Amino acid sequence: MKKLNLFILVLLSSSITAHACGFYPYSDEIRYCFFKPEYYGYKSFSEFFYTANYFEPKEIYEEGENSPNEEFWFRYCKGKVPIAAISQAVYEINQADFNKNSPNAMVKYLFDSHDTAAIDYLKFAKSCENLNVFYSDPWERNEYAKMPQIATHIRKSQDLATSVKNKEIGLRYAFLAIRMAFYNQDLALVKKLYDQFFAHTQNKEMVYYWSLHFRALTEIDKPLAFFYAAQVFANSPEKRFAIYNNISGTVPVTDVLKYAVTQEERANVYLMAGIHRPDRALEEIKGMYKNTPHSQGVAFLLLREVNKIEDWVHTPYYSLFAPSVQNGYDEYKEGSIAKVLNRVADDRMYAAKVLQFVKSVKDSGVYNPEFWELAQAQLEFMTQQYSDALKTIANVEKGLDRNNDVYNELQMIKALALTASQPYGRAVILDEIKSIVLKNKSDQKFLFAFGRELEYKGNTNDAALIYSQLSDEEEREYSEGEYVNAAFWKTSRNNGDNYHDFYTDYFGYINGYYTPEQIAGVVEAIENSRDTDSFSVWKYSVLKDRLNELYDLLGTKYIRQNKLAEALPCFKKVAKTYMNGNLALWERTEDYWNVFDKNPFYQIKYTPNFIPVKDNIKLNKYTVTKQLIKYIEKAENPKEKDRDYYYFLVANCYYNMTKNGNSWMMRRYNWTSGYTTTIVEDEKEYNEGLLAQKYYKQALKHAKTEKFKALCFRMLAHCAGEEIGNPYSKILMTEYPQEYKELNNCTRFADYFNARR
Repeated sequence: MKKLNLFILVLLSSSITAHACGFYPYSDEIRYCFFKPEYYGYKSFSEFFYTANYFEPKEIYEEGENSPNEEFWFRYCKGKVPIAAISQAVYEINQADFNKNSPNAMVKYLFDSHDTAAIDYLKFAKSCENLNVFYSDPWERNEYAKMPQIATHIRKSQDLATSVKNKEIGLRYAFLAIRMAFYNQDLALVKKLYDQFFAHTQNKEMVYYWSLHFRALTEIDKPLAFFYAAQVFANSPEKRFAIYNNISGTVPVTDVLKYAVTQEERANVYLMAGIHRPDRALEEIKGMYKNTPHSQGVAFLLLREVNKIEDWVHTPYYSLFAPSVQNGYDEYKEGSIAKVLNRVADDRMYAAKVLQFVKSVKDSGVYNPEFWELAQAQLEFMTQQYSDALKTIANVEKGLDRNNDVYNELQMIKALALTASQPYGRAVILDEIKSIVLKNKSDQKFLFAFGRELEYKGNTNDAALIYSQLSDEEEREYSEGEYVNAAFWKTSRNNGDNYHDFYTDYFGYINGYYTPEQIAGVVEAIENSRDTDSFSVWKYSVLKDRLNELYDLLGTKYIRQNKLAEALPCFKKVAKTYMNGNLALWERTEDYWNVFDKNPFYQIKYTPNFIPVKDNIKLNKYTVTKQLIKYIEKAENPKEKDRDYYYFLVANCYYNMTKNGNSWMMRRYNWTSGYTTTIVEDEKEYNEGLLAQKYYKQALKHAKTEKFKALCFRMLAHCAGEEIGNPYSKILMTEYPQEYKELNNCTRFADYFNARR
């Protein structure tokens, strides 16, 4: 059949991470590939392009290219019938409509030629189509039931195969008999018919391999079955997907090779063995090259191998995810960035071995020498031999059409190699690659890889600017359940136990990973930019309008480090319309709740107001920070008579800046009740309120009354989390038993606070 009606999906073992709910990137969403197989003319092998998902049936012929069966009937009709008419006659017209009144050109030709042999064969073949499936026995007496109707057709096919005068038509009848015998589960008959009609034929054309396909499926000797299957795989593109899925790839190649007689047969064994290997297949490539050095199959195996190495090297190196396919690499652990990167080093060494082989044979008359040069450039880049890669690129790009995809793909590798080859601390965006970046600015993974190379070389300013150009979620290309053009990445500080451990936008990443100094550098670069060339305009186009966000982030970073003096001028530079309006990233709409609607110094979440507000201010990050500095200065002033009061207010503010407080947005940009661990530097403070405890202790130290001391212990216990079991609760229970009972009711807080004096 020209097209398979049943799609058998073969799932490869990949790095899918299971989670109870929510989105998590995996599979080809995270895989990096700068050597796209669809650009290199291996359409007949397209079902076996390297992928993290599964192999599936595809169109295996180029547009305008004819299948072997169409070519057979075209020759049979002496070239007098168009291919389109042949395709329609063979695959679409049913048996009843296959008559002399048909408007189809092939049917007309056969009837006009009185070619009853071909007409009878095609009509008979169409009558057999519905019999080419497995039928279950409703009484479950056997796994499959033998159908009398099939047996009748098999006998008729056998008779016609020997009686028809046209030998080519006769072999086709024999094939029909073999196929029906297979689906009727008469395996002995399959073998008998194959031996009778095909085992000794010298005319190994299409119908021969169609028949060998079923012979392979009935063979119980696994090495021999693999040998048959390998010959089918190599010579019948239409049967590749089916034979691959039905033959085990675990048979040792040495056991299979003993059946091979010719070099071509041995090469075919190595080809199928290489396709079956999800891990390293250099030995299969070498074995095939040794036997048929000029074949397309060798080049295709090399293409698959480069794509594998890209996944093993590029995917972890750029994204810090484990490779999308981990077959044979069980030591990968999602939570261990160190192990992932250690494996990258090992895979680079393997890439060097593949590169050595490529360089040793590329001039020996291999199939498509230009392709081997391109593969060499990719391998040199992956092994970090940047100067060699650039030389190879310079040599091969001369012969390429500058308007095709292969040339553009090569230019992307050139841009990455030029960037990666620069010394640490001195990397810049070179003028010669700016046009390459602009041309490929919609390629999310390339854009991120380019930014990552800058970042790895210490140029975090330009890296952040490049990351800012990555599309927002709604703009990413989504197809068939996956993001097909999106960048997802982790950081080297990932702890491995966090579901929200990846990034896909610039702000989330620099918020979690960049230092204040790095963010300040980005801000300075934006403010000092005066360039008006097209690349610079594009590079700054996003962040030049987001300085408020960056100053807000910079101030927030300093808050996380408890550097209030540094945070204050950053917040001051943020426009009031942003800080006080609904533009701030930490704002919520009126449909949820208002932020900064509770005073962090005087009000505690879920607690009735118990402290009279003395200093009414417009609450935002700037005013809260300014007030906090003011109150700390008062509290730490030995001449201040109300030090306990100010220490208590300061402690309240620090408590409210934790995940349990009303001013969490001083440290974070989102809040959720289902909080999970992050890599943000003040994680411990945000969760445990250590600064709040510090200042409640200072308030306790300077307290003048027992009731106020008891209130301080109560707040310390509140910070510690467990009301019963933490040390502050125990002190309350033992040293202030009456106060402990009364303070369990938060409505009494006002009484205890007012008893401060």
